[in-house]
Amino acid sequence: MKTITLQGKQYAQVKDRIAQIHKDHKNVSINTEVQWIWDKWWVQVKATITIKDEWERTFTAHSFGMYKSNKDFEKQETIAVGRALAFAGFLSDGEVASYEEMEDFIWVKPKAND
Repeated sequence: MKTITLQGKQYAQVKDRIAQIHKDHKNVSINTEVQWIWDKWWVQVKATITIKDEWERTFTAHSFGMYKSNKDFEKQETIAVGRALAFAGFLSDGEVASYEEMEDFIWVKPKAND
């Protein structure tokens, strides 16, 4: 899977992990829902991933953050999906935090790796 280096660690982006889960499993669903918006400034997003192979497995995660624009909403949705992917075993770098989460906390220009 393609990774990006961020402060010396390799992170797989959520888009690449979504592609990988669909490659590895034929019957996968990824659903998101806004659980609530508080005072028009904060949003909580819930992501649920269901894998149906020999049996059905479901992985759920949440994200919470400021909501000032549609891009902020999309980022929270991506973070929630990334966390659910990590719970399903599709980790970014061996940790639950994804590149999309970490880029807010580390002010280093990412370098793409293959």
